[in-house]
Amino acid sequence: MDKDRLNKPRIILITGDDLEHRFVANTLSATLNLAGIVVDHGKPQGKFERGRKLWKRYTLGQMFSRAILLVLRTVWRDNSRRTEDVLKVLGPANCSEFSRDDLVSHVNGINTLEGVGVVTSLQPDILLIFGTGIVGKKILSLPSRIALNMHTGISPIYRGCDCTFWPVHNGELHMLGATVHECTALVDGGRIFATARASVEAGDSLFAIFARCVKTGANLYAQTAQQFIGASPEGSVQDLNLGKEYKAFERGLSAEWTTRRKIKAGLIRRYAQSSVESQPCIP
Repeated sequence: MDKDRLNKPRIILITGDDLEHRFVANTLSATLNLAGIVVDHGKPQGKFERGRKLWKRYTLGQMFSRAILLVLRTVWRDNSRRTEDVLKVLGPANCSEFSRDDLVSHVNGINTLEGVGVVTSLQPDILLIFGTGIVGKKILSLPSRIALNMHTGISPIYRGCDCTFWPVHNGELHMLGATVHECTALVDGGRIFATARASVEAGDSLFAIFARCVKTGANLYAQTAQQFIGASPEGSVQDLNLGKEYKAFERGLSAEWTTRRKIKAGLIRRYAQSSVESQPCIP
């Protein structure tokens, strides 16, 4: 790569279109000279195709558990509570829209011909990824330097899905945070370049905790990506024998019910209070 592209790399972000995605995109835009933002809305699927994928992915028991959980989440008003709590932590002004809408390209499936074509046309040197489905090898091969991912979890201990949920379920709130790592075919398994832990507050819900990990991760992502301008950090190889890669089906009715009962019993409140009390006094 020529010296000019090393010092002024074309940095492309691939992300989604929810509150947390816009927040991360706006945080990165404020720090980095992004050359493009590709927003993936997912590949359209018909009812038959969705049903076939569910049948292949889950057992009957798991599908029943998810169906009951879907009903309960409606009763619990999870969708509206999620929006309220995420906006409260991230701030409406920071995630209501993309601040650099002029850089945004929309695709329906990042691994489709459309998605690959859009990313290819942007000629990325550094590819930043956050909040999409699994990004395929074709996309990962496009950047001339590296593809990075921001994972809302502490790798390698918590990898895969719902890694702001499982530390609460396991009573390990000190393992809430974010990791910036090389994006490879291994789920959350590439070289680690930075890790940061997120703080929580006494009244936090699961949605607020997720938002705090996103906020921590967005700032970490901007700082880490900045280090790749004019340099090539080495990173640390992960020991994937440590921790676990969590699958989506594991967050079923039993796990959800157990975690919410722990929160109701004061798990988050006690942890937040103990964290404050352990801070050193500054005269």
